[in-house]
Amino acid sequence: MVRAGLAFLAAVDATAMAAEEQARYLRGLEQAAAVTTAARTSILCAFTAAQGYCADGAYSPRAWLMHQIGITRGAAAEYTAWVRRAATHPQVAAALAAEKISESFARTICSWTDKLPGDCRDTADEILLAAALSGLGLRDLAGLAGEIYARSPAVDDSDDGDGDKDEAFEDRAVKLATTFGGAGVLAGDLTPQCAEVVRAVLDALSAPAGAEDTRTQAQRYHDALEEAMRPL
Repeated sequence: MVRAGLAFLAAVDATAMAAEEQARYLRGLEQAAAVTTAARTSILCAFTAAQGYCADGAYSPRAWLMHQIGITRGAAAEYTAWVRRAATHPQVAAALAAEKISESFARTICSWTDKLPGDCRDTADEILLAAALSGLGLRDLAGLAGEIYARSPAVDDSDDGDGDKDEAFEDRAVKLATTFGGAGVLAGDLTPQCAEVVRAVLDALSAPAGAEDTRTQAQRYHDALEEAMRPL
């Protein structure tokens, strides 16, 4: 029934809709994407716990997803990452299932509170979820997350942080897609060490070139990246 409804929307003449109707469908589709993530995560969690992937000769849930469903390694990594997120961020997972927050906002909140000590994480999730549901934008949420982090007890990286570091290393990726006219789209998931180096290089090369420099910070970062790469 869900697929039939989506197939109807995919085939309907959207140009014949009023803008209000288009907006209503777009909001609804985003809510559907959120609850789809929650549903997939719940089922994949049970599938993983029962080692259901072994029946098809796969050595891991990620391998099973890639070969049995036909998705890329990156997509499979994201699906399995949500299983881990749901276990450590139950409130975020519940908000997704209730269609209260988008998948992208939920993922971002989890990435912020993952940096906190375990006993602070639930409270931080609750605060950030409440702020997001009240209408706070991503920039303000980031500021709030930074304030929470600054006030939290010091994170001890020496105890059980190895699992998080291994997970970040396993999910590392950089993707460069070439579009029209040779332009490119760059995206990636960097390990903390790599992110620190990249930021240091970009910051060093992106200082404004005087009062007449009208470039935005994003444009200066772009130009800094090109300057850093060109000698190589």
